[in-house]
Amino acid sequence: MMGKPNKVEPKLFYHGLSLERRIPQDHPLRKVKKFIDFTFARADVENLYGKNGNESIDPAVILKLIFLLFYENIKSERALASQLPLRLDWLWFCDYDIDDTTPNHSVISKARRRWGVDVFARFFEQILGQCIEAGLVDGRTIHIDSSTIAANASKEKLRPKFELLGKQLYQQLDDQINERPELNADKPGTNVTEVDPDARLFTKSGKTTLGYKDHRVIDDSNGVITATITTPANIHDDKVFSKVVEEHIEKTGIKPGQAVADKGYGFIANYIYLHDKNIFSCIPHKDFDVNKRGEINRSEFTYDRHNDCYVCPSGQQLHRYDHNKPYQNNSYRYRAKYDVCRQCRFFDKCVSSKTNGRQVVRNIDDKYIEWADRCLSRHERRRLLGRRKYKAEGSFADAANNHGYKRARWRGMAKMQIQNLMIAAIQNIRKLLGYLGGGSSVEALCIKLYSPILALYQPEFVYELAI
Repeated sequence: MMGKPNKVEPKLFYHGLSLERRIPQDHPLRKVKKFIDFTFARADVENLYGKNGNESIDPAVILKLIFLLFYENIKSERALASQLPLRLDWLWFCDYDIDDTTPNHSVISKARRRWGVDVFARFFEQILGQCIEAGLVDGRTIHIDSSTIAANASKEKLRPKFELLGKQLYQQLDDQINERPELNADKPGTNVTEVDPDARLFTKSGKTTLGYKDHRVIDDSNGVITATITTPANIHDDKVFSKVVEEHIEKTGIKPGQAVADKGYGFIANYIYLHDKNIFSCIPHKDFDVNKRGEINRSEFTYDRHNDCYVCPSGQQLHRYDHNKPYQNNSYRYRAKYDVCRQCRFFDKCVSSKTNGRQVVRNIDDKYIEWADRCLSRHERRRLLGRRKYKAEGSFADAANNHGYKRARWRGMAKMQIQNLMIAAIQNIRKLLGYLGGGSSVEALCIKLYSPILALYQPEFVYELAI
């Protein structure tokens, strides 16, 4: 027998309605509410509020709302505020009842601007501390990588920076530059946009992006993010390398045994930093002295430290000829005689000049490159670089797919720092809850089963090169 249409009559009172009973026991927000502390925000921002006037929304509730903004990948605070009364689970999570008045989106925006970056940095550190206590951070092997984030601004409205300075913004930008020395890397004629003057242009693989970079350290054992630093997009990765490693050490209290990164970080300054810190390097480097004919490269020449010369594949010596001053960047040039090279069977494959013999350039700090190449065995380097692809790149992919990572919600450096800190904290929360919450996920099961084994694993090292 077919049922009749329901005639819904609005009730004046609802008896026995409980949000607590309406939320399923396996709802993810139950785990968040149980294990994550948001109340620390009250003490952190207490000095930012006056003693008189209207009472503000509880800072812990505002922090929960900002958490939901990224956890649920909501596009804006306005959209979050409009959806909040419709979501019973959100109301329960933020300690609202079904008939309570929920805050306007402007309350969230004003609080975020008033608080600044420090509260969100503290939130990230608190979650990281819980991950460390749970044994999810080993700290001995770390992966360093960065990803570009598109600014909430158009490239079509770029103008020379000096024009923007001329519109009463000189002091504001000058203060920003003094606070962030990396902005001094701007070249004359740098183009900026008025709506987001902190964003910069960055080109990679033929694609130009106006925005920022998020530089991360990811722990190898369980993929926990241990450090995040935000810069304009035009800051090269290698310029932030030592800073982000120091951030990892400060936040975790653990000095890594080895650092893994791609060729973008393969510069002598980074090798010197790792050597001085006694951290093994797993960072490949570019061969900047590739032969123009592309057949016999510098790697096939052997350096004779005792005689200060290079020996070519045919056994001929290349002697240094610029003794008075370095060639460039603390480098010296070694060259063979043209007449000698002409008689060599490799001449056509080796020499590109019509007047000079083969030349090889050596940096005076090449010993650090040699040290970096010998830190680990070839097998171990290959294994770690393979893990980097799904540990570091996988971390960014997860952030982009689930938390709106690749597009800035707000404008300005400080707001981008807040966005990156919150997304990193939420990714760590998901890993933490998978472990603490007793979930049935494959990731949580693997962490519980194999963490004790991974803690005992000792990678294969090679002796350190004496320098």
